[in-house]
Amino acid sequence: MHNDELELFVHGQAAKPKVVVAAPGEILRDVLIRTGFFKEGEDTLVFVGECEDALHEPKEIEDGSDQHEPIDITLTIETLKIKHHHHIHCHRCRRVAVAVNFGHDTKHRRFSPAATVGVVAHWARRKFPIDPKIASEYVLQLCKSAERPRSDFHLGELVSAPHCSLCFDLVKEITPQG
Repeated sequence: MHNDELELFVHGQAAKPKVVVAAPGEILRDVLIRTGFFKEGEDTLVFVGECEDALHEPKEIEDGSDQHEPIDITLTIETLKIKHHHHIHCHRCRRVAVAVNFGHDTKHRRFSPAATVGVVAHWARRKFPIDPKIASEYVLQLCKSAERPRSDFHLGELVSAPHCSLCFDLVKEITPQG
């Protein structure tokens, strides 16, 4: 890697992220084609960065939505202000509709595919009546499974279009004693 090259983390639909090296003057579309996550003619949207809109949403808002919008991939990395180790998300879902169940209640929100499971968990713990002292003991588990995605997973890694939705249960994390 040369001094002017950047390492970028590129995330694709229902796939593990890839690291790609790019120069600031490269057109983003060309960089993404190299990863295999972007193909000309597909309706792929590209988001830069991680979306944390939900962390700033007032508690009383119901059925909120992230405002994270796709970018113009015909521009250069430098023009888009993409820096070393930035995350870039290629996805066919503009938003991921998320339902989180806790007790007999369900909360809904539309998240960017660039939002992490950790952001969704933080949002959910604020939306339900959980004592803030123990809220961190609750984690997200995919509905009808025992799978608990890591907090650094992006929602786009868990879904594929046209199924742009996820269901989670907010459950108490069991920590081994001893």
